[in-house]
Amino acid sequence: MSGLSEKLAARLAGVPAYVPGSALPGALSRKLSSNEAALGPSPQIVAALQAAAGAVNRYPEEAELHDRLAHRVGVAPEQLLLTNGSDELCSLVSALFLGPEDKSVLGDPSYAIDVKVSLFAGSQLVRVPLISGAHDLPGMAAAAVDAAVVWLPTPHNPTGVSIRPAELREFLATVPSSCLVVVDEAYAGYADAEYVIDVAGLISEFPNVLIQRTFSKDWAIAGVRLGYGIGSSEVIDALRRARAPFSVSGLAVAAGMAALDSTAWHRMTVDRAREGRELLQAELDRLGIDYLPSQANFVFARISHPQIASRLISAGISVRPGENLGMPGWVRITIGWAPIMAELRSLLRAEFSTSAVGTKGNQGEL
Repeated sequence: MSGLSEKLAARLAGVPAYVPGSALPGALSRKLSSNEAALGPSPQIVAALQAAAGAVNRYPEEAELHDRLAHRVGVAPEQLLLTNGSDELCSLVSALFLGPEDKSVLGDPSYAIDVKVSLFAGSQLVRVPLISGAHDLPGMAAAAVDAAVVWLPTPHNPTGVSIRPAELREFLATVPSSCLVVVDEAYAGYADAEYVIDVAGLISEFPNVLIQRTFSKDWAIAGVRLGYGIGSSEVIDALRRARAPFSVSGLAVAAGMAALDSTAWHRMTVDRAREGRELLQAELDRLGIDYLPSQANFVFARISHPQIASRLISAGISVRPGENLGMPGWVRITIGWAPIMAELRSLLRAEFSTSAVGTKGNQGEL
């Protein structure tokens, strides 16, 4: 092994390789493995992207989108930063707040990107196992006493379990002000009203909180990579100074502007996903299949992927095996087009209606 190879091997030690959701040959509407928005982008977004394509020789101008988004969220412009998807924000957090002497606290299982950027920073990972699909907030608070960053996705992926605002505030009150808490709300657009966070109030009371959001899920523009962070002006200013110039593309800016004008389409996207989620969970109840009640656009069910793989392949439907997410014996099912979801429920009935799974209510520790 060459000296360069040895250096790379040491640098990548323990860094997980990302395994994306896959689609079987055929229509992408049968891909239920990547938590993509089934209805796709609004016609306004498509038209905006087509119009913006003719100006890709120009550097992007994001000021108008930035200010409109800050107004929509209810924060001052200096409290918001646009990013190239959520992943860029994770990398910026790692670059600014983590180093070899620092601890990075995560749930287990956790987002692969949170693990990756923490390891690249040379920080020590502190993994706190989930309990019944939810974060062990007391355990994470104890680990945060001498930590630099806590990664806290809500709703969580892959479980779909969300944190109530009162629980979040109670948790933040126990975390040292020197520890940055990154609250990832990638799936919050699908959550019920009781889980909605008062973002402006939260960052005012807790300046060490950074809210992470994306346009990839309920706004249906995952392919153009647009995310944003919300936090105190001090934290956002530091992140802005660390961000590379023009990291948010002109196409992403155009899509984001059109997304903010597509409120009816956005509401339809969320409503259809919620309806599909409830129908799938009701079917799992009828079949006695254990699952974690979800606040996202997917459902995490205790089903062995190999057991249903042949039926899935025959139907051309792909779901995400739990083995890829640190949870063998489970599958994550994205809520897709209603006809495809009806096929999936029929597939599950054919497989499980005559066999008693009988694990409902006995999730144990996750």
